[in-house]
Amino acid sequence: MAKISVNKTEDIMFKLSQKFPEKDIQWRVQRLTKDGTSGMALAYVNVRQVQDRLNEVMGSNWQCKHEVFGSKTICHLGLFLDDKWVWRSDGAGDTQFEADKGAISDSLKRAAVSFGIGRHLYDFPSNIWVKIKTKKSANGKSYFDGFLEDPWDIVRRKMSDFRK
Repeated sequence: MAKISVNKTEDIMFKLSQKFPEKDIQWRVQRLTKDGTSGMALAYVNVRQVQDRLNEVMGSNWQCKHEVFGSKTICHLGLFLDDKWVWRSDGAGDTQFEADKGAISDSLKRAAVSFGIGRHLYDFPSNIWVKIKTKKSANGKSYFDGFLEDPWDIVRRKMSDFRK
């Protein structure tokens, strides 16, 4: 009996690129309006979700290496596909919170996008401005303190065929 050949790499890439459920997507504010009443919301998944996706689809057939290049941390992500290691790389700078750890996590997430993981987040409309709460610091600068409207509502409205 002839063995049916399945394009394993194609199947793997399909599974890696599956959309994350809405409940797994988080939002952060990239910048505020001058009056502090709105913020530009960005969708993201955390690095644990990326690692879980890699483990689920690849098992132990993935690895990553990090290196510092100037002010950037570069992640080299390798997947074992078609009996060889395939490497893709991307980098990120330090983040505002736990700078080194943030750069390591962000560079892995960015490298994973090159294999399709979380790429669908880049299909969201740009400029998702959301009404927000802010708080003021001692120096009078406004900081994000929560959403007053759900960023998903803005995304759905912008992607609707019936938008204004």
